[in-house]
Amino acid sequence: MTQLIWVVRHGNREDFHNREWSKTAARPYDPGLSPDGADQAREAGKSLINKRVDRIYASPYLRTIQTASHIADVLGQSIRLEPGIGECLPNVSELPEILSEEERLQQFARIDPSHVPYYQPIFPEPEDVAHQRAARTVRRLADQYPNENFVVVTHASPVVGIVRHLSGTQEKIRVPLCAIFTLARSGEGWDLLGSADISHLSNQDVAQRYAHIG
Repeated sequence: MTQLIWVVRHGNREDFHNREWSKTAARPYDPGLSPDGADQAREAGKSLINKRVDRIYASPYLRTIQTASHIADVLGQSIRLEPGIGECLPNVSELPEILSEEERLQQFARIDPSHVPYYQPIFPEPEDVAHQRAARTVRRLADQYPNENFVVVTHASPVVGIVRHLSGTQEKIRVPLCAIFTLARSGEGWDLLGSADISHLSNQDVAQRYAHIG
């Protein structure tokens, strides 16, 4: 059976939905999902119901944890947090404040605390280095569990890195909100079977409005 990976960008963000949000936020650099972003995440989960998903991995930021949690609720799965697929932040000297491990476990029942992270980003981290880091992490996950398919919930720039470095494509990659990219193992490499799929979303205009191109 061919191994499959579905790479998913998080849903719409609080600070995209409400531009004033960060002014009063406790963690202004770690927004969660907006209400329509939560809807997008659930719709992404529903689109994967008939797929064989064995594992779900998520970046440890709030918006990606929430997206993965909604997908996991639909699929009846746990989620594993992996910093190696975390956000690309080329202009910071340290990790922004995010939820602590204790807070995450209290708020999200589907987190599997037994997962040992493969990679901890070191800041500052140039974008091309972050792209390679995200792709290397996913490749390592795939190699460790070659008989399992998994969903990777991450951010726009890591999506570009993962898709580009695994599939070898040199084309510009457009990443709408909650878009799904499908990769299939092909020998030692990966084929891109589906790119930037948002057919599952009821409001595709919002997804396209905040698309990232890399």
